[in-house]
Amino acid sequence: MPKYLVTVTGEIPLRSSRTRPRFYKVLIDNIRDAVERVGGRVNTIEILEAKILLDVDREVEEVLTRVFGVYRVGRVLEYEFRDLKDLAEWVASKATGYVQGKKFAVRVKRSGQHDFTSLDVAREVGALLKPFSKGVDLENPEVEVSLEVRGSRVFLYLDTARGPGGLPIGVEGRGLVLFSGGFDSPVAAWFTAKRGVRVDFLHYVMGSTQSSYNAFRVAQELARKWLYGYRPVFIIVDFRDLLYEITKKVEWSYRQVVLRALMYIVGSKIAVNQGYDVIVTGESIGQASSQTLRNLEAIELVSKPLKPIMRPLVGFDKEEIIEYSRRIGLYELSSMVVEACSIAPSRVVTAAKPDELTRELEKINMELVEKAVREAKTLDLLSSNPLDVIPSSDLEIDFIPVEAIVVDARNPENRVKNPIHGAIGLEELKIEELPREKPVIIVCETGVKSLLIARTLREHGLKAYSFKGGYCRR
Repeated sequence: MPKYLVTVTGEIPLRSSRTRPRFYKVLIDNIRDAVERVGGRVNTIEILEAKILLDVDREVEEVLTRVFGVYRVGRVLEYEFRDLKDLAEWVASKATGYVQGKKFAVRVKRSGQHDFTSLDVAREVGALLKPFSKGVDLENPEVEVSLEVRGSRVFLYLDTARGPGGLPIGVEGRGLVLFSGGFDSPVAAWFTAKRGVRVDFLHYVMGSTQSSYNAFRVAQELARKWLYGYRPVFIIVDFRDLLYEITKKVEWSYRQVVLRALMYIVGSKIAVNQGYDVIVTGESIGQASSQTLRNLEAIELVSKPLKPIMRPLVGFDKEEIIEYSRRIGLYELSSMVVEACSIAPSRVVTAAKPDELTRELEKINMELVEKAVREAKTLDLLSSNPLDVIPSSDLEIDFIPVEAIVVDARNPENRVKNPIHGAIGLEELKIEELPREKPVIIVCETGVKSLLIARTLREHGLKAYSFKGGYCRR
């Protein structure tokens, strides 16, 4: 059975004697969850000062390097020794193959009461290994033999990998992330989780169903790879009525800041209703017109959020954010998210005045805000399907999901001229044989015929959608 010696982040051992046990407990719970999510089982866990020794039933090094609170992960061999000679002989018997024909160095860390020093251990082990090597090189060795001596036990590192550091998720409360799924908000969520906050996601549906679908996929990937110890959720708010209200009533230059203020207001109400401690955004000073310092000040003054607003990326530029997106493993998915088009692409106010913003905001029917909050939908990120983000009332969809069954209802000539890979013809459709868990996308030339067919399939309990606008040559 593999064993891992996990070095916890330096902040945890420095906590007070009253706080430290709670941090270790949360970290251990998160480690168990991480291992179980990849199908493994933790047999035993033991705290050894600033380290945690794990005995597991399979290789889990990769997932352990994604648990916040972990500084380093080492796969180790363990031995209970009698004396220095016994210790050195055991290490030499295991490490001979590593140093064969190479220059090496022995690195030793030691804790506990012994009649020898760390240097004594290094000398004894080095002397036994030297005949099999090209010699000792403490400055630039080709290989390092790393040991950890704790009490009467010695641990020989087979390999090591860096963890993310930070604090264990769950020691610092709950945060609600305003989440578009682009590059900024996922990275902001990651940094917040790294400080021990359980983050959930609030997504505003503002147009394209494809954007919401892809945003969910980003959040799901983040949850599955990084968020351990709880079940993160994705809260969906249909913002389309409010968006239409803004375009009808708000003065052009103030539309973007009014939109952001309404996002704060709705997010604040949901955060209060569901017990979140903080609202998190991916805002960075000056990155967009609504994110100038003056605009952020006016928006926060006027929207009066009932929870603190956290902006982990406030000092980051776009290149830095994208680099973190790559490191976290979200870049490819986030690059697929097409964020809502600007509702005021020019002549946008960059230094909003609170009294003018208040006047524009008062034009909005606040019953639409209450409706949006009331009808918010919550999905479990670990078990839900990305298509669940699409409002159930929607019969049309503007993209074809990868997992969908496509039914081609176009005329035979168009099917030959512009075939859809993997689609089945309408004449082949057998409703009783279609799987209920998969989406069914109906395609025709204009989107009219497909809408009628989708409605009929819905009556038979299928997740059917019409491809919006029809399928022409693309």
